[in-house]
Amino acid sequence: MKPSIGRIISLLSREIAMELKDVVEPFGITVGEELYFMTLAHEDGITQDRLTELVSVDKSATARAVKALENKGLIRRNIDQKDKRNKKLYLTKAGHEIYPELSKALVSFNEKLTSAWTDEQYNQVYHSLEILQQRFQK
Repeated sequence: MKPSIGRIISLLSREIAMELKDVVEPFGITVGEELYFMTLAHEDGITQDRLTELVSVDKSATARAVKALENKGLIRRNIDQKDKRNKKLYLTKAGHEIYPELSKALVSFNEKLTSAWTDEQYNQVYHSLEILQQRFQK
């Protein structure tokens, strides 16, 4: 029987989350909020529904994360002028202020995480994980 890929990914996910906590906490966000914040930093002005699609979670999880980031003053909701039923999400001034340093900290964390790999190994693992992720996107 082949070793379980799902099990190793699950274990790694928990271990990475524990380490990532130390990286993101100084910026006033949680590991769970980091993905939403960084997605908005790259896709400023999207709707909450679009954010849900981009991070591949359910709407209630997105709503909780958006509310938490909004309460922390890192994002804001504005009514979409083209469609008043929609609200668009934007980083606030405070969000834009922490983004550069948070981004650097995350890059450093990723480099530390993958430092034992050659570029070829990194690309192989990344490509394999992308293929696996795409199976869940369908």
